[in-house]
Amino acid sequence: MQKVKAEPILDVEGLKTYFPIKRGILKRTVGWLKAVDDVSFFIRPGETLGLVGESGCGKTTCARSIIRLVEPTDGEIIFKGKNVREIPESEMRELRRDMQIIFQDPYASLNPRMSVTSIVGEGLRIHEMQPWSEIRARVGDLLEEVGLSRTFVNRYPHEFSGGQRQRIGIARALALNPEFIICDEAVSALDVSIQAQIINLLEDLQSQRGFAYLFIAHDLSVVEHISDRVAVMYLGKIVETATSEDLYRDPRHPYTIALLNAVPVPDPTRKKEVKRLRGQVPTLASLPKGCRFHPRCERKTGQCEQEEPPAVDLGNGHVVYCHECKK
Repeated sequence: MQKVKAEPILDVEGLKTYFPIKRGILKRTVGWLKAVDDVSFFIRPGETLGLVGESGCGKTTCARSIIRLVEPTDGEIIFKGKNVREIPESEMRELRRDMQIIFQDPYASLNPRMSVTSIVGEGLRIHEMQPWSEIRARVGDLLEEVGLSRTFVNRYPHEFSGGQRQRIGIARALALNPEFIICDEAVSALDVSIQAQIINLLEDLQSQRGFAYLFIAHDLSVVEHISDRVAVMYLGKIVETATSEDLYRDPRHPYTIALLNAVPVPDPTRKKEVKRLRGQVPTLASLPKGCRFHPRCERKTGQCEQEEPPAVDLGNGHVVYCHECKK
């Protein structure tokens, strides 16, 4: 894994994305669903930040807010020195050349009525206005780069397997030579053997092109393999951030510990005692006071029930948000 210490290409500070809860005949706003609530992190050029957490914790909303597929409510998103939230929509097209996304579902993310040339080459047509003859040749090159035959340029999505479709989605993301790519559960819908192929492809492309990834996933073993650093998210907030090595070797937040404890051991002869979390996950529309994890935490104190935990810096970039986690 490439190690970098350059200035961040992406710096997210205090990001919030709330959705209104409307009720009644007049659809009045009676509350807010806080999908992303005061999230901060950074990504350096050539680095991979893994973002993990259970379903519904706000990972995808956070990612889509960064590239303004969902409009953030508050916070700063600094990409290459520019505040993305302050850029007019008319100027976002140019910025999106450098910010691309690979979607989770390879079946839903490709238009079934468009050929591979049209799908992969659409960005080239819009941004660079190249003639179709040049676009077709460029699409062929991109297909070969992601491990497909250039003869596929005239085929349609229904003619491909799930793994091949995801490779087409990756080729589409590469078309404009971006510097930052969001992988939104890019391998979770694929078979395990195909997942390994796609992960290796993503790593090879990163080493060749040098772009940065925000890698969102549920599979903690995959995140450990591909990520330089990992951020753990729970109910709209990041609860722990560390290098991949530190997080998996010495997790500190009780939620992180529970996530790692739930990872299956790939050895049928070994028995592993899984310590289950008690209680139910609170709803984002009615969050508990104080630490959001306290209703399920065995370490909780009265302070946890009343006050949001501060950031505890454990050194080497390891930060945990917990009253009971000390250096």
